[in-house]
Amino acid sequence: MANRQSRAGGAGPPAVNRAGIAAWRGYDTDSGTRGAPARHGPAGEVGVFCRVLGPLEVEVEGRVVDLGGPLPRRLVARLMLAAGSPVQDSALIELIWGAAEPAEAISRLRVMISRLRARLGLQGREVVSRVGPGYQFAVATESTDHGQVATLVAQGARLLTEGEAAKAIHAYESALLLWRGQPWLELGDALVASGPRARLVELREMAVEELQAARLELGDTATAVATLSEAVIEAPYRERRWELLALGLYRAGQQTQALAELRRVRTLMVQELGVEPGPAVRELEQRMLSHDPALLRPKSAPSALSAPSETGEPAGPRMGPSKPRAITRPLSSFVGRAPQVTLLEQLLDEQRLVTVTGPAGVGKTRLALEHAADRQGDARGEVWLARLADVHTAETVSTTVAGAVGLVGRAEDPLALTRRALAERAGLLVLDNCEHLLEAIGELAMALLDGCPGVRVLATSRAPLGVDGEHVLPLDPLPVRDERGEDGAAVRLLTDRVRQHRAGWNPIAGELDAAREICVMLDGLPLALELAAARERAFGLPNIAGHLRERLDVLGTTPKGTVSPHVSLEAAIGWSIDQLDATDRALALQLWPFEGGFTWQAAQTVQATDGTRRPVLSVLASLLDRSVITSDTSGDSVRYRMLETIRRYCRDHDPHPSASQQAHTAWVRALVTEQVELVRGPHPSQDLRVLISELPNIRSAVAHTLRHDPAEALFIVGSLPFLWPSAGAIPEGMRLTRAALEACPEAPATLRADGLLALSLMAFHAGDATMAVRLADTALDTLAEPTTEPLKTNALLFKALLYRTAGATDLGDVDLARATLDRFTEAARHHSVPDWIRANAWLCEGTLHLMMGDRRRGEAVLAHAQEAARSCGFFWAQATADLVLARSLLRGTTPNPNQVRRAVEALSRALPVFQAQANVMDQLAVLYAGAHAIALLGPADTAMRLRAAVTEHAGRTGVDLARQARLSGRAAEKRISSLSEGPEQVAADQAGRDLSWSDMLKLFTDAAAELVPTTR
Repeated sequence: MANRQSRAGGAGPPAVNRAGIAAWRGYDTDSGTRGAPARHGPAGEVGVFCRVLGPLEVEVEGRVVDLGGPLPRRLVARLMLAAGSPVQDSALIELIWGAAEPAEAISRLRVMISRLRARLGLQGREVVSRVGPGYQFAVATESTDHGQVATLVAQGARLLTEGEAAKAIHAYESALLLWRGQPWLELGDALVASGPRARLVELREMAVEELQAARLELGDTATAVATLSEAVIEAPYRERRWELLALGLYRAGQQTQALAELRRVRTLMVQELGVEPGPAVRELEQRMLSHDPALLRPKSAPSALSAPSETGEPAGPRMGPSKPRAITRPLSSFVGRAPQVTLLEQLLDEQRLVTVTGPAGVGKTRLALEHAADRQGDARGEVWLARLADVHTAETVSTTVAGAVGLVGRAEDPLALTRRALAERAGLLVLDNCEHLLEAIGELAMALLDGCPGVRVLATSRAPLGVDGEHVLPLDPLPVRDERGEDGAAVRLLTDRVRQHRAGWNPIAGELDAAREICVMLDGLPLALELAAARERAFGLPNIAGHLRERLDVLGTTPKGTVSPHVSLEAAIGWSIDQLDATDRALALQLWPFEGGFTWQAAQTVQATDGTRRPVLSVLASLLDRSVITSDTSGDSVRYRMLETIRRYCRDHDPHPSASQQAHTAWVRALVTEQVELVRGPHPSQDLRVLISELPNIRSAVAHTLRHDPAEALFIVGSLPFLWPSAGAIPEGMRLTRAALEACPEAPATLRADGLLALSLMAFHAGDATMAVRLADTALDTLAEPTTEPLKTNALLFKALLYRTAGATDLGDVDLARATLDRFTEAARHHSVPDWIRANAWLCEGTLHLMMGDRRRGEAVLAHAQEAARSCGFFWAQATADLVLARSLLRGTTPNPNQVRRAVEALSRALPVFQAQANVMDQLAVLYAGAHAIALLGPADTAMRLRAAVTEHAGRTGVDLARQARLSGRAAEKRISSLSEGPEQVAADQAGRDLSWSDMLKLFTDAAAELVPTTR
């Protein structure tokens, strides 16, 4: 209960309790500073400022530091509570973890301190130091908000006593503006915080009351009475408020109401507490009853804060907002967002609420600022910018927005005040960085849109606000390549930012290649690219690219003046992850082993199975809304992907990385086992596409198992010999298979034979038939070893004989091919042969007859092979039979037109089968043969363009065309090579190399339709 004495015989408000305020924590009232010397340390030198009046904030050199999650924030809060004194380890551990103290608490505390110092950066890390058995946070008192509040309140009291009411008002309002919420919020109900918190709360209550006393002194009775009417409701037992309210009413000519308020407080005190009001209230009542003339007028004359009304009574300050602060553009260039700027402009012309969403560092704030700057000063109204990244509680959202609109120092509800102020105004309110307070900001946006018809809202967030009428503009990373295949906006941004640091710099070839690689590894995120560019002078682009393959800490910190609220890319990503609930965060941290994306079924297999598990689709939807993952809905099934930068962060922060990697490997093994069987079933095209889409994940699992479980790696690569040729990745497949074979020489015979046969098949498709035969022979020798898997050995035996026959046929070794096929036939009499292998055997048989010049019998056997392949669903053999037939028809010096047309018909049947399987290599084989057919009957420039396009795309995908050239025959190769003479054909060759994949396919299908109309 605060009892205040009236100023003896004075006409002004009751006296301020100057001594009580001055005694608070030893502040000297004359100087406005604390009596004891302030503690000075590194903070005072480097510009560290700390805020505890509301959510904890530490600012270093003007930038708010991301302290991390709740535990690091509790640590900093406890250290700051000590006001520069050391806090022992045991006290910190007890406050941070409580009953859940971990086994290695000291070690974890040291790690937390180390991370805190890293987050504070080079300029601020020295404020945290080890002192004896504890830690010290050395920040000068004047470098804290609570220290400044105490100073300002003391100054206000002194100024009010000296008759400087206007200056006192400024001091009190400045003090209250520093108040953002409950002091030491992070410390919760900890007893150690109760005393300091109570002192700060009391100081605020004093500031609220004495601010009204100053207003009454200045003559601003309207504002004082309005504020005090609410203040007595908020704290009904603080007599000072009733005293000032009654005085304000008395001066406003409402003497009866003033006395009623004094009687009201007396009744309240007696009934609720059983005590009479203090002497100050009783004395004021007596003076009013005696109509003391000294109560009517303040000592100070009214100032510009309150213009007199027609009745002579001060009208109080204007309720409209002050002029909003001008929005300035960042000094750096704005690259690559012209389409998004246009789209945002259109959306805001048509809609009242637009939210720009996207992952950390994608440039949401920059886009909003550019639009806001363009909009300033035009006929559509004003523009207000509310930065919400540093707002951590729902209670302070409306206060921050009110401040952005220009409504500062008001005592009433800030949302209601903002609605009234903007009710008849037109303009755009930009709410920047909303993702951590979606519900509160959503409610505020709806309230303003409902009550302010001329206002539109533009929000930036990593997740939509989730309110009715919201239109979402997803912002994707900058493209590394544009639609023409040239360097995209990401590369342009990176090189532009490098030039900022190195005037006149122009990249040479190696630097430009490194720039492209950096853009790919950093996902085209503008923030990441700018941080990479900042380090170019120190490391050079090639070295930055090299470091980025393993780590992200090569990137710099965000420079001063940037629009990003985060000190680094890691901090920006961590902000996204920390906003997730426990279940969503757990799955996000487990998804990092997936490369190239994943399905929801894949995510489900690695999801934790503890009691916190939630349906995986719900979790993925949440991660998608929060921009932690992206989705691709263009295919038959939705595919999710995590940006590479976010993957790196999750890998580094996954509490159980080995378990996540093992879960991913187990999923790959299960996928391979299932799809290998399905690929020879009734829907091979679909199943082969699944494997090709998962090639990055398969590659990742093989790389991991090569280091930790080579036999598992050998199983995976040995099961997928057809995948690498189909995907156009034969060199990589052979390298991985060789590595797996070398890593486990003692593996079971069947496992090694499977790997050898995988190599044999890839060598065959690569055009090295000699190696294919040699590897098949080695596999046959391996299978001769004793085994406990006779059924698997027999199946591998047939595969080995089949691959040996195919290699011999490619070599033109009729005797070897015939002998191997006879051996195959003899073995088939005693063992069951899978249908797909039997169909392949007939394919080899038909090819052999064609080689021997028996076209009639060869075509008959090929037709039999096609029928067998069709009946068992092995469509690859069916299409390959057509490809073999077409090559045979096109061989020789002068194939007749009928043969050429039949070849075109066969190629036209084979191509869609290979397309359906996403089989890159065999599509190129068909088109290569097609170029030879067109060269015989079609336009020469078409044949040249097609052959050039095939050569170009083969080089891009790693497919070696040497085998295709050999199978076409010398005569055919000589014939098509002769077309390259003359300038027109040179131009056609160049035009072909510029064709896209789809244009190349269309070129063949159109030419085939001209030669054989029935192929259309």
